[in-house]
Amino acid sequence: MKTIFGLVVMCLSAWGQDAKPVQKLIQLKYVDAGSVHNLLRSYVTTGGWTMQSDDRMHMIAVTGSPEAVAAIEDAIKKLDVAPTDFDLTVYLISSAPNDILPAALASTAKQLHGVFAYSGYQLLESFVLRGRDGRPGSSSGAFHGSPSSYSFRYEQASVSSDTPKTIHLRSLDLNLRFRTGALTKEGQPAFTSTGLNTDIDIREGQKVVVGKSDLNNGDSPLILVVTAKVVE
Repeated sequence: MKTIFGLVVMCLSAWGQDAKPVQKLIQLKYVDAGSVHNLLRSYVTTGGWTMQSDDRMHMIAVTGSPEAVAAIEDAIKKLDVAPTDFDLTVYLISSAPNDILPAALASTAKQLHGVFAYSGYQLLESFVLRGRDGRPGSSSGAFHGSPSSYSFRYEQASVSSDTPKTIHLRSLDLNLRFRTGALTKEGQPAFTSTGLNTDIDIREGQKVVVGKSDLNNGDSPLILVVTAKVVE
């Protein structure tokens, strides 16, 4: 970041009083024009140039010396890059007399047996959610063959630049609404709710046991496991 804006500052400092100003319209593809405008304005304090932005039209208008406009345009190109997409695979697991898990969760089953004292584990539901760096995400649905339902969301995702990449999910919230098997006073099916709320880091390719909540008045667990893969 300092390299980008250092070049801009150098070019703007070299702009003399007699330099003939030029105007340039720059179209943005991926980032907000206003955000880029505010960022450049915060980092580049040397005078002698002007900029206007329009989020609706995804445009930035720059006026300054040829060198200053070229430097700002180069900085904008480095900022206006496609965000990173990733796929989250989410597993909702509970206890069972024996392990009834797909082969993809074999290593997770060993991990769960090392942490919890249940005889076995079964997969209640799984789904894939496409996420994007810097954006929120959510998914909801019903359990197969059941009136029970789930809601999964997070406020924001961020993807690291290292390899393997790490996906950080801020304020992940899982809520499940399960049918208890009992009836209400009105004779309607009774439901109970449970869930988890936390921040998590998921290194690409790893299956992360996020946490455990209770179902059926504590008789069985709800275990959340998440893995992530960056989409190239």
